Amino acid sequence: MKTINDPIDTLLEAAQARTADTLPVSVLAFQRLRILDNLACLAAGYDGTGTGAAQILASRWSGCAEASVLGSTLRLAAGQAAFVNAVRARALDYCDVISPGWHPSSSDIPVALACAELSGATGSELLAALAIGQDFAQRINMAAQAQGFFYKGFDSNVLGLFSGSVIAARLLRLQPAEFNSAVGLAFDFGIGTFQHYQDKTLAVRIGQGLVARHAIEAAQLAAAGISGPRRVLNGENGFFNLYAPGLPDLSQLTEGLGSRFLGQEATCFKPYPHCSILLALTDALLAARTDLMRLDLAKCEMRLEVSPTMRMVCGARYEPTETAEIDAQFSACYVAANALLRGRATPLQFSAASAREYDVVELAQRIQIAEVSEWSRFDQCRLIVSSEGRAPIVVEAAYGKGWPENPLEASDLLVKFIQCCNQSGCLTFRDNAEDIASQIERLEGASSVAALLRATCPKT
Repeated sequence: MKTINDPIDTLLEAAQARTADTLPVSVLAFQRLRILDNLACLAAGYDGTGTGAAQILASRWSGCAEASVLGSTLRLAAGQAAFVNAVRARALDYCDVISPGWHPSSSDIPVALACAELSGATGSELLAALAIGQDFAQRINMAAQAQGFFYKGFDSNVLGLFSGSVIAARLLRLQPAEFNSAVGLAFDFGIGTFQHYQDKTLAVRIGQGLVARHAIEAAQLAAAGISGPRRVLNGENGFFNLYAPGLPDLSQLTEGLGSRFLGQEATCFKPYPHCSILLALTDALLAARTDLMRLDLAKCEMRLEVSPTMRMVCGARYEPTETAEIDAQFSACYVAANALLRGRATPLQFSAASAREYDVVELAQRIQIAEVSEWSRFDQCRLIVSSEGRAPIVVEAAYGKGWPENPLEASDLLVKFIQCCNQSGCLTFRDNAEDIASQIERLEGASSVAALLRATCPKT
């Protein structure tokens, strides 16, 4: 049989070799924070637009009861349960992000919980799978982006297929050949374009669910004997040739492999439920709001200067449509108007009703957007507010709260979790918030994920 060599082989060997009991305590602790933040986002987005349809369809598509739909007593096939949980976690765009990169936890955590429930994995095995899966995908991400920003219109959540399939393959205890095929099959499911961001459609949410579902399905297909592509990274149609802007830096794949677990150094946990590119804008305007609200904003001219990335993703004129909450999440003008007029940014301010309120819409539509081509920092922006008879007020923004350069603390994430549960459309999350948080904190020593899952189910 012909030997097939690809740079992914080294990553695959490492992903299978490390046992849960050898991972550093700090690495496992970070994974607990990912779970806490993810369940906060899921609670906040529980009844978001499209989530009901996702659950109805997943129930129709499901032929067995393998894993839990969180917040309910419903059990579906593992892939379908992960699909529903991922759609809810991504619904408010409140989930963590690696940039440049992808939204890892809103697909990784649903995959991990479903597969751990299906296989009876321990809490430490789940945490280890999350750490190893994220490290696996982040190494590919860094190697691909060595020569520059690599989004060329595709949705970078394709990286979630790498992390998710590794997580699923570990927790479902696949043999080496099956493990390799699972990752290849997941890559073969490559998914999504940035067009759903620009068109502000529900595909943003559903795509995250498909990533989670496909990651599990890839592992299950491999376990059933279906082989997957092997030259995943360097093949003629492999990841690097399809997506990297230049030659990849292969050293990024192996530097510190097995001893250093990537992810924490690049993860942004969001303090506000909107596109991560806009976090700095909300931060800066909330801080400057007292001075700005002394002005008669109705008589002011407002110019928002933005980076090219912010212009592409969030720079369109604000026009709330039938999915107004998505329009708001990805609108620099709405985010600015919301911060100025309401002075806060919680899930309540990004509901469909809030996104259509006349005063906020009117102010958002008066803000003029201008791109500053030389700004390379994606969240860099500047609001200039001019009024007759006085010097303009200039508010500069970059490096928003939540990014690794300006991180949230664990205590901040707990506050976010409690707030999201309190505002959740799911009674179970409202009632059980403290128990859920406690079960996450004890997960490393848990013999299974059963206690955590019980805490997310209605009490009978």
